[in-house]
Amino acid sequence: MRIRVVSTASGKHALQVVSKRSGVVKVHKHIGTYGNDSEKAILYQKAQDYIQKYSGQVSFTDYLTSPSLSDVIITQSRPLFAYELLSRCYDKLGFAQYPDSLIKDLVISRLYHPASKRGLHEYIYESLGRSYSLRTIYRHVKQSLKNGIKEAFQEALITFARQDLGDTLQLVFYDVTTLYFDSQVKTTLKDFGFSKDHHSTDTQIVIGLVVNKQGFPLYFDVFSGKTFEGHTLVGVIENIQQLLQSPELIVVADAAMLSQDNIDHMMAKKIGFIVGARLANLPLRFIDQVHTQLNKQDNNIAIFSYRNQRLICQYSAKRASKDRSDRIKQIERAKTVIDHPTGIMGRYRFVKKAKDLKYLINTKLIDKAEKLEGVKGYITNTNLETQMVIDRYHDLWHIENSFRITKSDLEARPIFHRLDETIKAHMVMVFAGLAISKYIEQSTGMSIKKVLQHSSRVLTHTIINTKTGETIDKETSIDDTYLKQIIELLRTVGH
Repeated sequence: MRIRVVSTASGKHALQVVSKRSGVVKVHKHIGTYGNDSEKAILYQKAQDYIQKYSGQVSFTDYLTSPSLSDVIITQSRPLFAYELLSRCYDKLGFAQYPDSLIKDLVISRLYHPASKRGLHEYIYESLGRSYSLRTIYRHVKQSLKNGIKEAFQEALITFARQDLGDTLQLVFYDVTTLYFDSQVKTTLKDFGFSKDHHSTDTQIVIGLVVNKQGFPLYFDVFSGKTFEGHTLVGVIENIQQLLQSPELIVVADAAMLSQDNIDHMMAKKIGFIVGARLANLPLRFIDQVHTQLNKQDNNIAIFSYRNQRLICQYSAKRASKDRSDRIKQIERAKTVIDHPTGIMGRYRFVKKAKDLKYLINTKLIDKAEKLEGVKGYITNTNLETQMVIDRYHDLWHIENSFRITKSDLEARPIFHRLDETIKAHMVMVFAGLAISKYIEQSTGMSIKKVLQHSSRVLTHTIINTKTGETIDKETSIDDTYLKQIIELLRTVGH
């Protein structure tokens, strides 16, 4: 809110309290009309009292000896509200048990202002007034791994999930993603492999992430970029089982993790699992049984015993419609490349090569695909109810959302580090940022992007009276009712 003076037809002046939003001026109260300075002073005081009563705003000149605006300068505006919010959450999650204030500043600054270490070095100085040399930053980052920061953060999150989120942690979710480098130089970690980011010409690393059923991160690990994702499962699950000390652990993972070696290992370790089934790899006679029992009835479920596990298959008419559309497109594409064989540069699903070097339509594969249209399969060694198995598998979207936050909001990619130890330390800070983001999202019901947008509206301004030398810090006043409610909500987060 602010005070506005307008001229009247009588030659006097009217004093109003107004606000402006999206270019539209709203008159909150007409205070009165004055014709001389004494009347003006009385009305100004009434207007200021009204603004303070209904919006909480106080003029910064009230804090200074001289009320003249010409004597006042604002030297800087810092995002301290956002910093304090993220700092409280950092401490709430238990990260402060790793006592390094520089690392804390890096994690928080990366959330608010994702950038390289050089960029964060400049941002921390300009926005927080803390001066760390670039050499000091890299030294702390490099040393953090040796000091056990990864283990400290993971243990803190597991403790928080149990004590504050009330999770027994008997059910966890696992998936992997890839992060690429703007580099073709290989190291032990940086290497070429199958890129989920479609950057096959760049080196990459593979990240394995474990979350709880709400998507709250518990554990992560870093693998060489050439590692097949299915080969990451066993080591990660053994580590998380040891950390959780949970003999009845159940792991949910997608079909890419499914291999007989992985299943045999988890069976031997008595680890429960729910994984997506690769139905296309089943024998044709088995596929015929699935097709017959489901009979293309929407939401129909069929249960089979397969290699000493329970295979659950469910038919969805909506999924079938999409599968059918994809199959028809792939058949048309196959016919086109067969008619123009010189244009065949890659693999096509329904194209097979004959003995005379000609290309033919693979009718057997088309028949198999048609029978599996709309069918989703799940393999489990647990005694969970059938619908619960299906529902828990579908909860995997939480981990996909965590990867989205990591890659977009936290800008974990591309990575510019050269040494394996600094790459791992970088991922620890991204992991901590992800945990803070998920905690804030679950506490507020808003995305971390939206929370930071709202937080950025509140800055701390350093105001100096050039005549007296007085200095005060004043937070931005918010007069928008909706935004004020959000800001007040954010003040409660992390306590």
